[in-house]
Amino acid sequence: MPPETDTLGGMKTVQRDGAARPTDYRRNFAGGLIHGVFFQLSEAFSNINTVLPSFIATLTGSTVVIGVMVVAQELGQVVPQLFTAYHVEDRAYEKPILMWIITTRWVSWGLLAVVTAMFALDRPELVLILLVGLFASFSLAGGVGSVVYADVFAKAIPTERRGRFIGWKQLIGYTLAIGAGWVVAWILADPERIPYPLNYGLIFGLAAFFLLIAFVGITIVKEPPSAHGRQTESLREAFDRAVHLTKINTNFRRLVTARALTAVLVLSAPFFVLFALNDVGVSQAAVGLYLAAQMTGAASSNLLWGYLGDRFGNRTVLIGTSIAGFGAPLAALAALIVGPGVLLITFFLVGATMSGLRLGYANFILEMAPDHLRATCVALHGTLVAPLALLPLAIGIVVTWVPLAVILVIDAIAMLAAVVTAIRLQDPRHGAEGACIS
Repeated sequence: MPPETDTLGGMKTVQRDGAARPTDYRRNFAGGLIHGVFFQLSEAFSNINTVLPSFIATLTGSTVVIGVMVVAQELGQVVPQLFTAYHVEDRAYEKPILMWIITTRWVSWGLLAVVTAMFALDRPELVLILLVGLFASFSLAGGVGSVVYADVFAKAIPTERRGRFIGWKQLIGYTLAIGAGWVVAWILADPERIPYPLNYGLIFGLAAFFLLIAFVGITIVKEPPSAHGRQTESLREAFDRAVHLTKINTNFRRLVTARALTAVLVLSAPFFVLFALNDVGVSQAAVGLYLAAQMTGAASSNLLWGYLGDRFGNRTVLIGTSIAGFGAPLAALAALIVGPGVLLITFFLVGATMSGLRLGYANFILEMAPDHLRATCVALHGTLVAPLALLPLAIGIVVTWVPLAVILVIDAIAMLAAVVTAIRLQDPRHGAEGACIS
């Protein structure tokens, strides 16, 4: 047997081909891959940019509700992060929390599937209230989970294999999600084959089913214990520490700025479907095609982002992501002149932007933050962007008076600023000045 050493964060490793690997690496890679792939597949069937705006349009004509949904998602994902980072700081194992979170999420979608099928036709207001409530609980659980997930998999997957893990996870997940787009199109295309509201009930049921499989993937992962103890003595001290970190780390502030500018596009993306339906005049069945285009953009660009991240560093990924985001609203505006076909390019680029955002920002944070600052930096990164969570609600109100085309112009300006900000980042892989210090 190859000799065991203790070279990777206190985890036992074996020497193979001159490189150290955790003994549980294959198991963790497989479990993490199952979780990540089916989580992304579930997200496709409950997509906030395509499926949910289309469903809400069948329940109410109000654009404000879509804004409320996106606000619920964004606030739910960021508000609990610093609290979570503080409370898990001295926990040796965080996987049980992650398992509870995924259970909450798949049960939420399962319940929504049943309620939609039974009551959407006769009691749309009831379904709308439950949709917002369940989606809010789903998002709140996700906010807790984002910090815990980052810490668990930072321990479970070694640094030199993290890019490969995320790359494969997103490539397979997004590829399957392309198929999900065609399934959604098939389900919605013929109301006689699957009548409303059973069609949307089926879609949400599939979202719950694939989340349940993602839960099984988490159970496979063997989490190594954390090597560090509590860094702060109180929640107030944790907040003071977060403020201090922001003040003294210029590169971290630039990263947050680039992320905030990108969020302007991401948070307004759910209104792109309304723009397609109302301003360009496409049919409901086209929503599935746009979902497929978005997932195609995410899957195909994932190969590019993975290569750029491994070869040149994640700063390059963030620059490329910003450029893709800049092109998305421009393509949407072109649809008013060229025709609806160009909207496929819009959603393709939205998918590419979201894929790059997930891969690039996640890896940039993990590389720039030392172990004892990791949870705080992940949480702080999300919390500082939290005020923008109210943007979709503002858009939902504003577009009752202002054409959606104006929002697209603002998106383009924000993404151009994101390109400039990303260029000014210091990649922590290529110099100590890019790392977070305390």
